[in-house]
Amino acid sequence: LFSEPDAGSDAAAVKTRAIRVDGGWKINGQKVWTSGAHYCRRGLATVRTDPEAPKHAGITAVIIDMKASGVEVRPLRQITGGSDFNEVFFNDVFVPDQDVVGEPNAGWTVARATLGNERVSIGGGGSYYEGVAAQLVRLVDRDAERLAGAKVRVGNFLAEDHALRLLNLRRAARSVEGAGPGPEGNITKLKLAEHMGEGAAISAALLGPEIALADGPAALAGRMVMAARGMAIAGGTSEVTRNQIAERILGMPRDPLIK
Repeated sequence: LFSEPDAGSDAAAVKTRAIRVDGGWKINGQKVWTSGAHYCRRGLATVRTDPEAPKHAGITAVIIDMKASGVEVRPLRQITGGSDFNEVFFNDVFVPDQDVVGEPNAGWTVARATLGNERVSIGGGGSYYEGVAAQLVRLVDRDAERLAGAKVRVGNFLAEDHALRLLNLRRAARSVEGAGPGPEGNITKLKLAEHMGEGAAISAALLGPEIALADGPAALAGRMVMAARGMAIAGGTSEVTRNQIAERILGMPRDPLIK
């Protein structure tokens, strides 16, 4: 429960307010693009507890009971026909003190850790992406003549697949040593978004009009084509991720226009 209307990619642009009341906080506001909120029992939210403090300093992280009085979840219908994302409205929702994560007004630290681990999770891919690679091999065996250089492009895709797996193993090793998400999370998240875009483009070229079918070999590829752009947005846009890599990993100067 981070993104808000009109905030774009700025997770710190929190307008959802939390006012101190006896035994806890009263929450009012709206979140948007919340994945799976219609399935959740509880959600982690960032709320503005000190409107006079600097933008990143007046935020608190709280756990919200999604079935509590005053919580309204509205699924958003996507072009794919699914409803994976939601708008969530808070109208005088009570959150007890025990459900504050960390200290009041220190929620940005919690948010950064959460977003860092989310990028690690997204960059990790999973069985779905393994299925994409396997399907591309089947498609290039069947329809290579439809796309010039198809075997080379699929070969490059598979090579990058292995490179991403190695980055994921490095990241797992850091976790075993007790380290934080590290730079690999940003890098794998960015590369996976580009990787899935290339996989979608190759699939569409190999399948041709068949990509529009909902069943058969085209089903997985069709879903990937529709979802590929979303991978460049979910968990932080690719543009924001590039800025973070430039500033926090490469040590490049911060954009002077960003305040």
